[in-house]
Amino acid sequence: MAPKLYMFIGSPPVRAVMMTAQELGIDLEMKEVDMFGQENLKEEFIKMNPAHTIPTLEDDGFILFESAAIMEYLVRKYGKDDSLCPKDIQKHAIVDQLLHLSTTTFNRHVAVFKIIFRAGASNVPKDNMEDLFNTFGILEALLGNKPYFTGNNLTIADLSLATLVSSSKVAFPIEMERFPLLGAWLERLEQRPSYEINRKGLNFLKGFFTSTKN
Repeated sequence: MAPKLYMFIGSPPVRAVMMTAQELGIDLEMKEVDMFGQENLKEEFIKMNPAHTIPTLEDDGFILFESAAIMEYLVRKYGKDDSLCPKDIQKHAIVDQLLHLSTTTFNRHVAVFKIIFRAGASNVPKDNMEDLFNTFGILEALLGNKPYFTGNNLTIADLSLATLVSSSKVAFPIEMERFPLLGAWLERLEQRPSYEINRKGLNFLKGFFTSTKN
């Protein structure tokens, strides 16, 4: 029986899990959650996941939430090797560092965007944009001239960051020319078949933002 993924395509963490599964060749059973209708707050969902968050994975009765934990679980259980999430202690620490960084920094930007969006503002305050540029600058420095964040091999950290960076480009007016290394890295990710999953989510976000502005 295929693992079930409770998902919403507009969520970057959901797309990171879906991309990980495709990179591993895993067929997931998709269970779309109506986030606008607050399906995640229904008793049945909360009983499964008290944090009522997506993505949530159900694998033969085992329940797991938080995208980073799910991605590592999929690699450990279904991966033919550990390239997506290295077992080497230092390389693994770098992956963890990047996943924690993505959570702490981008969650802050998402929170800011939600406040601005709900207030009906058309422009993002300068201070908030500079904060986002600072985050992109940190990523640019960490990436350097490497093909991927940990070196020559793609990892779950790249997949997670790809969904967040690309979604930020949709939500905020970002000039990627300021971050050429990060831009080249994202273009590299865009060439992978698994990135098509992310495109679907980005198209959803673009359509959603357009419809709400009209």
